[in-house]
Amino acid sequence: MNWTTLYISGRSDFRNEVLRKLEHSRISFMPGYTGGGSDTRDMHDMYWIDDETDLRELKEAIGSKLIWKYRLRFYITLEDFIESRTAKDKDKFTPEEIELINYMHEHEV
Repeated sequence: MNWTTLYISGRSDFRNEVLRKLEHSRISFMPGYTGGGSDTRDMHDMYWIDDETDLRELKEAIGSKLIWKYRLRFYITLEDFIESRTAKDKDKFTPEEIELINYMHEHEV
């Protein structure tokens, strides 16, 4: 059996619920550690899964309710995971943009 790394990110702390679902499934996995920070709005986790496990099979084991509840995203490569983290920073509004948005909300007709 060979292992492949899987990264999962989502809103708020999903880790315990996902781990519980995987423990009750027939999927071979080992939990990893990403050194997650204290920011509970954007959490991430890592697992090693059997390389013959299909991503769809893994998602079915976790369940659609958890995937939608936490808006889980799955990454098979470290590069994709890192790119998603840096892209998220680019999507944030600048202080000037926030000021303009607030101005527009205050002056709505």
